[in-house]
Amino acid sequence: MGITVNDFFENIYSVIFSPKAFFEREDITVSIRLAVVTVVFIALINKLTLGIFDGSILSVMFILSLLGSIISTVFIWFLTALFFEYIARIFDRGKKLEKILFLTAFVPVPYIFFAPLNLIKQIGEIGYIFATIIECVLYFWIIFLYALALRAVYNITISRAFMLIFLPFVASFFAINWMVCFVSKLWYIFSI
Repeated sequence: MGITVNDFFENIYSVIFSPKAFFEREDITVSIRLAVVTVVFIALINKLTLGIFDGSILSVMFILSLLGSIISTVFIWFLTALFFEYIARIFDRGKKLEKILFLTAFVPVPYIFFAPLNLIKQIGEIGYIFATIIECVLYFWIIFLYALALRAVYNITISRAFMLIFLPFVASFFAINWMVCFVSKLWYIFSI
């Protein structure tokens, strides 16, 4: 089964205009190749628009950073899906790595709106403030899309999906806090 341009753009359209229906479709055809193409496409769009705005699109450094951006985006996408799959396996809901890879590939689709927002930021202070507010809304939209994908794949409630998303951040906050306190106590003990 090959990747068709129609499938690609149909999925992107569905994520933008009817995300709940997209993530809850039962007849969805899972294609890892289509997922990789989507992740690379979004990484390209974001990096190319930044290169156009700063005028460095034809430089060697920009081309190398473009390649690095694509590789790191695919790597982070894979690690994120792997993390969610690992946590789901702890609670006996796992073994759905292909589906979570496919659905989380479409989660960053709202990043394509960052390109026009970069144009709006060039207008002035009001444009910059407006674009920044819209970017914050887009980040919340992406978090919501992650929750929809997790809910669809692992058959959990939306509140548990949000908890699964924010749990690593809360845990890392407490781990860093504990580490700072531990090191400061050691520093105090050995400075006496």
